[in-house]
Amino acid sequence: MGSGYHSRSPEEFREYLKSMQKQGKRIKWKQVIIIIDVLLLLFVFYLAFRALNPGSFQSPTQSEKKKIAGNEAYLSLSRENDDLSQGYFLFIENNTNENLILPKKDWKLEFRILTREGVVCYTEEMNIPEKKIPTYSKGFLYHSVSLLKLRELEEHCRTEVFDETYSFFRSKFRYMDLAFLSEWILTTPEERVVYRIRQKPYRWNK
Repeated sequence: MGSGYHSRSPEEFREYLKSMQKQGKRIKWKQVIIIIDVLLLLFVFYLAFRALNPGSFQSPTQSEKKKIAGNEAYLSLSRENDDLSQGYFLFIENNTNENLILPKKDWKLEFRILTREGVVCYTEEMNIPEKKIPTYSKGFLYHSVSLLKLRELEEHCRTEVFDETYSFFRSKFRYMDLAFLSEWILTTPEERVVYRIRQKPYRWNK
């Protein structure tokens, strides 16, 4: 005979239905537990990836805030599309009752490009004209970097600044691992402040 119910009693039939319901509930709970285990495993992988790549989840267009000459500031990428240059804004908050004139004449401003490992690939002095930041407002200093100059970097630097192997079919996990560092270094008689952005490489096919 095939498997299934073969009882002659209505009571036995009801007991059989109850046992089938209990078995179905056990199967559902097993499925829920398996889903929870998978989610926990994915969370562990996420934490491990974040620990190994601490800069991968920060904003790709903005640095952390730091004070320069007592004023809070942060570096931000320009969002204007330009194939020949990349602009950077240093936003500075003036929370005083006096106008600020920045940068001061005794400041030294330097722009740098580094690999993920911190190897300096490119550096240039920034000559930024003085700007007035009115009291209780936010102003900015601006500097533009030539992408044509960056294309002339040595190969070990250029391949981090430019994604030369980009294709539509390439794994996105490979793209997550690509990055380089851009820095503004402001040196005053009293301090040296570094604003850093972890950038994704520019797409460029030779």
